Amino acid sequence: MTSPFVWFDNIGPARGKTTDFLAQTFGWTTQDIGPMTFLTNGGEMPFAATCDAMEGVSGWVPYIEVQDLSAETQKARDNGADILAEALEGPAGTATFLRDPGGAVLAIWKRNAA
Repeated sequence: MTSPFVWFDNIGPARGKTTDFLAQTFGWTTQDIGPMTFLTNGGEMPFAATCDAMEGVSGWVPYIEVQDLSAETQKARDNGADILAEALEGPAGTATFLRDPGGAVLAIWKRNAA
């Protein structure tokens, strides 16, 4: 079974310092693309990014890929999630950020059509 976790963002007010820390500590390669800095660990494809501050969100945010973002957003809302930002367009798809009933932040994400 493939993992539903497909991406990780590190969101915070000190993106440059965080990026430098991760690169120096873990040897990850960085590529600044404007709104975020991609992180790779020797492979060609990035697996995560550092991002500028977002209201109500700080730290590592895992992304879970879904087939129907609208339906999954509603299901999360019905099951007690607080929706922090809905249907944000990114470079590879659309994401909704939510806080689960236990207080953890995560994003549900729909890949752009190929």
